[in-house]
Amino acid sequence: MSETTTKVILFSYTNYPGLISNLEKEGVKMGEDDLLRHGSFTFDLQGVSRAASHQIVRHRIASFSQQSQRYVKITRSYGYLRPAGIPEDLKVPVEIHGQKFDLNFSDVMDLTRQAEEGLVAKGIKAEDSRYIRPNAATTNIVMSMSPRQLIHFFNLRCAPDAQWEIRDLAWSMYAAVSLVAPQVFGPLPAADDSDYIKKRVSIVSDLVRKQTAMFDRAPPGELFHLELQPYLDFAHPVDGFVRKY
Repeated sequence: MSETTTKVILFSYTNYPGLISNLEKEGVKMGEDDLLRHGSFTFDLQGVSRAASHQIVRHRIASFSQQSQRYVKITRSYGYLRPAGIPEDLKVPVEIHGQKFDLNFSDVMDLTRQAEEGLVAKGIKAEDSRYIRPNAATTNIVMSMSPRQLIHFFNLRCAPDAQWEIRDLAWSMYAAVSLVAPQVFGPLPAADDSDYIKKRVSIVSDLVRKQTAMFDRAPPGELFHLELQPYLDFAHPVDGFVRKY
């Protein structure tokens, strides 16, 4: 297995200018609260750890589709995420049947991969072999939320005390929705009580403003790469994309 770069792709979202215009033609005026209730944003989160995916699906007012561990076998092409707090060259002593080894994080990940594949090769069902797969192993998950629930998600997961991986994901997602729906996603409410969030909201606002013209010129269907690093100082590599409609 190899270390993975996470991808955050906003590939479906409500066209608010069109929605507002069409409703106004029918004599329906949408207020700020209406904008939060009527709309949907769908993200394809690729290369997130199982640890982070467990946190994501706790947000129950949402829809999720997650890659199956039962039917998708793990190979060397499947990656893992190593926390930045664990140095790549750090080795720890382990003992197996009286033999002592010094292993780093990558060694342990590869051992679990080999063990899982070995069990399958000996006829053990994949659904049983996967029990030794580590939380660091990556998965893909599709998530859809309304604007109201996304703001709640951001208030919790963009906070400085949020776990590092989901915090990086949340800021990438916040930047993406700020680009396509600025009339809905302004400064986060949590910024009123957190200088950390306030500063990063300002950074995102500046990044989005600088890239809006390029996004507007992008051809329909293109995956627009949203430049976020090194400005947001993520704890792990994250690439943000928005599909242009």
